[in-house]
Amino acid sequence: MKHARLHITDTNPLNLCAMVELWLDDLEAGNASTNTITVYRFILNTFLREVGNIPVTDITPQHIRLYLIARRRQGKSPQTVAGNFRTIHTFFRWLCRQGILEANPCDLVESPKREKVIKRALTAEEVQLLLQACKDRPRDEALLLVLLDTGLRIHECLQLRVGDVVQGQTLIVRGKGGKYRFVPLSAQTRVALLRYLKRLGDKPADAPLWWSERGNKPMALEGLKRAVEYIGKRAGVKVGAHQLRRTFATWSLRNGIDLEHLRLLMGHSDLKTTQQYLALVEDDLKRAHEQYSPLRMLKQKLP
Repeated sequence: MKHARLHITDTNPLNLCAMVELWLDDLEAGNASTNTITVYRFILNTFLREVGNIPVTDITPQHIRLYLIARRRQGKSPQTVAGNFRTIHTFFRWLCRQGILEANPCDLVESPKREKVIKRALTAEEVQLLLQACKDRPRDEALLLVLLDTGLRIHECLQLRVGDVVQGQTLIVRGKGGKYRFVPLSAQTRVALLRYLKRLGDKPADAPLWWSERGNKPMALEGLKRAVEYIGKRAGVKVGAHQLRRTFATWSLRNGIDLEHLRLLMGHSDLKTTQQYLALVEDDLKRAHEQYSPLRMLKQKLP
């Protein structure tokens, strides 16, 4: 859902509304994604409604605390409140870099704690059910395999063009911040894509890759997300696009990929982001330790 620009009439150029729009314009000039800007605008809208359109120089740590309290009282999850705080912190950090503020008011506010929630990856059996649900549906099969085989973010998948597929064994993907990366494709995924393109018919190289089932309308982001969810409904498996990305990361780690290669494939700028997926294979490590622990082996050999 897109959120319109803020239009609060005020002549003070340092007021919160004006500064938010200036920050978002700067992000757009720096090639931030439309989705990122939309989310940031929504969060700053909630902050504006809480504190009012006051000059940013008048905002204190207490304003930040009261906003976080209000969000919790509105029933927002710890993850949501923590995410709101990070966005506001980033905004005020930008104001400091621009010389508009001398100090970030968020620095004197304790960061909200997040509940540790480990969302699981799909099992091999669930993946098989999803693939079976794509039988005789070339587009859905190609979409499912691309997401499982590459770990692409759903908006990165949406940006693919017909020419990206027919060029060879590797996709060139434009990720967050306008950064490009190479993503290899397995033979099974390439075959599925070729079947889909054959069903789609003649499309120019610069045409969007993903189209409606009739092939007469390019898909939007929400349509692509729904397509994944519908595959899950047919298979009896609850699934979303990000879970496919999580499954790619989890099974890559299980198969022995090193973190740096996984970071590059997933387009993470920080290795810490990639390391979060290690928690998803923790059970695997525990089972391996129980089976192969040297202490366990020694104990079995002792009289």
